Amino acid sequence: MNNIGFFVELVIEPSGRESFDRLMREHSKATLATEEGCLVFDVYVHSDDPNRYALFELYADEAALDTHRFSAQLAKHRQEIDHFIKDVKILTIGDEVDRSNFPGKKD
Repeated sequence: MNNIGFFVELVIEPSGRESFDRLMREHSKATLATEEGCLVFDVYVHSDDPNRYALFELYADEAALDTHRFSAQLAKHRQEIDHFIKDVKILTIGDEVDRSNFPGKKD
C-alpha cells in the first residue's frame, strides 16, 4: 500500500469557532463524497479546548493526494478558513509502522 496520511493540529481564533467548525465539517464531507482517493477525513475538537482541532486525512496514494491538493474545492476552502487559524502543525503518516517497541506485541 502507498497510503499517505496526515494528522493536523489546529488552533483557531475563538471568535471564528462556529464558522470554522461548520466550514471544516462541510469540507470534510465534500472531500469524502467527491474525491475517490480520499479514504478518511475526520474532524475532531479537543475535549478541553474548543479552539483546538485535530484532523486525520488518509489518501490512497500520491495521485489521490494531488487530486485533493490541487482541487478548486480546497482552494475555495482555504480562502474561507485560513484567517481563522492561529497555529498549525502537520504530521505526515506513512504506511509502515515499526511495532517492535509497542507494549503487548505478540510474535
